[in-house]
Amino acid sequence: MIEKHRRKKQPRRHPHYVWADPDRFHAERMTAGLTQKQAAEYIGVSVRSIRNWETGVNRIPYPAFKLVRMRARAIVHVEGWEGWRFARDGALVTPDGRSFQPWELQNLTLVVGLARRYMEARKPAALPAVAAMPPALRVVA
Repeated sequence: MIEKHRRKKQPRRHPHYVWADPDRFHAERMTAGLTQKQAAEYIGVSVRSIRNWETGVNRIPYPAFKLVRMRARAIVHVEGWEGWRFARDGALVTPDGRSFQPWELQNLTLVVGLARRYMEARKPAALPAVAAMPPALRVVA
């Protein structure tokens, strides 16, 4: 067979599939409050698949992990958002436990602008230039 006209395959620049970690999957499932049976029904797989995923027998497809994370009201993994989640009332909760309602975040630029103007108004008046001041009096003894 003549090989000269066959195109050579290039290696993939990125992985074709992304797999999730079994421990993180289990933690997210527990955070969502799902049993293995409920998670299997929610994702659309068998209970045996969930069991195999969590024990590490089979790899976990990332879309299944994303579904469980969304059910747990967590932000899907994006760099810099680790630990952030959504509360049941729709508030965004920081990793240290502070929560923000949507209306608070919508007005954030307004609040920052007002705080900046307030700080500028409180600055002390600039001192007059040295040349404009009268010379200091000397005490002669």
